[in-house]
Amino acid sequence: MRHRQHSRVYWFLVMKRSVYILLIMMAMVVVGCHQNTKQNPVAIVKDTVNKVEKADDATPLLAEQNIGALSDCDMVMLDKGKLFFYNTKTSTLTPCDVESDSVVNCAFVDNMLYYCVPEKGKMVLKSMQLDAPSLRPVKLADWGLDYEKCVTETYGTVSPLLYYAGHNALGLWHEFSWDSYALSQQKLYNLDTGEITDWNWEEWDREERARLEAKAEEQTEENYTFDPVRDELKELLNEKEGNYWLVDGIEHVCLTDKIDFDKYVSDPDYATEREFEYVSSSPDNLMVLYMAILEWGDYPHGVLCVSSVDGAVQMPLEDTDCSEYHAEWLDDGSLVYVGFEPLSSEKASKWDNSVPCVKRVFSNGSTKTIARCSEFQLRKQ
Repeated sequence: MRHRQHSRVYWFLVMKRSVYILLIMMAMVVVGCHQNTKQNPVAIVKDTVNKVEKADDATPLLAEQNIGALSDCDMVMLDKGKLFFYNTKTSTLTPCDVESDSVVNCAFVDNMLYYCVPEKGKMVLKSMQLDAPSLRPVKLADWGLDYEKCVTETYGTVSPLLYYAGHNALGLWHEFSWDSYALSQQKLYNLDTGEITDWNWEEWDREERARLEAKAEEQTEENYTFDPVRDELKELLNEKEGNYWLVDGIEHVCLTDKIDFDKYVSDPDYATEREFEYVSSSPDNLMVLYMAILEWGDYPHGVLCVSSVDGAVQMPLEDTDCSEYHAEWLDDGSLVYVGFEPLSSEKASKWDNSVPCVKRVFSNGSTKTIARCSEFQLRKQ
C-alpha cells in the first residue's frame, strides 16, 4: 500500500511540475509575440498598408476631392491610358482617376477636355467639363471607326484629336497610307450640332481660303495684328555653310556654331548634308525652335534645337527626333516637349531602352522633367 501511495504522490508531483512548466512556456510565448509585434517594422508596414488599402476603397473619387485644383491646371498629360493634370505656374501634378477607360488622345477647348477611348475596339469620343462642380466623363459619340484604323503603321502612333476653331469641330485621322506615310482621311465632329462628317479637303480648303481672305480684308494699318513668327523671325533665318543664321540687316548671328552635330548622327550611311528647318519661336520672340536634319531614310532624322536670338543659348534637345516630335511654347517663354529617359545606364534611343517623358526647357537653357508621360496638350484660354 505504501509503495502504491508513494507512486501516486510521485506522479502527482511530476504532473504538477509539468503543468507549471507548460504555463510558464505559454506565458513566454505570449510575451514574445507581443514584443515581436511591437518591434517588427515589417509587420507594422504590412498592417498599415492593409489599413490604407481598406480606407482607399471607401475614399471618394478625386473629382469630388480636388476639382478646384484640376480646373486651375493649364496642361494635361497622358501616360498608359491615364490622364494627369499639370499647373505650369505652380509646377503641381494631379492625377485624374475618374475615367476608367484607356485614353488614347485628348484636346482642350476652353474649359472642356475632349478625348477618345477604345470601347470594344471602336473609337468613342468623350468629354469632361473642368469648371463643373464635379468631374464626370460624358460620352458624346461613336466615331464609327475601328481603333486600329486610327493608328499609324510606322511608329504605331494614335491619331491626335485636333480642334479646328474656325469650324468649332474636332478632327480624328484614320486609314494609314504608305504613299504619304501618314493617316490619310479624317472625320469631323461638330461641337455645335454633334454631327460627324467625312472631311472634304476641297470644300475645307475653299472655306479656309475665304475665311483668311475675309480676315485680311478686315485688317488695316490701325487694327493690324503683328505676328512675330510669320512676319519677322522666320523671314530672318538663313542656312549658310552648315549653320543656321539670324540675319537682321547688317547684323549676322550664328545660332548653331556651338553645337557638335556630328555626335547626333546615329548611322553614317544615312548621313546627309546638314539642313535646318524653322519650327516656331517663343511668345516674347527671343527663342527659336528648329530642326537640324542630319540623316534621311523614309523620314528625315536629326534633333530639335533651341537657340536664343543672340546666339548665347544653343541647346540641342538630345532626346528628340525630327521624324516625330511634339513641342509647344508657354507664355513665360519656356518650351514643353516630349522626350525620353533611359531605363538603364546602357545607351538609349527614342525607341529602345527608354521611356517617354514630358520636359520643360527654360530660357536660360536649364531643363526639368515634369513627368514620365507620352503626350501633352496645353489649355489655351
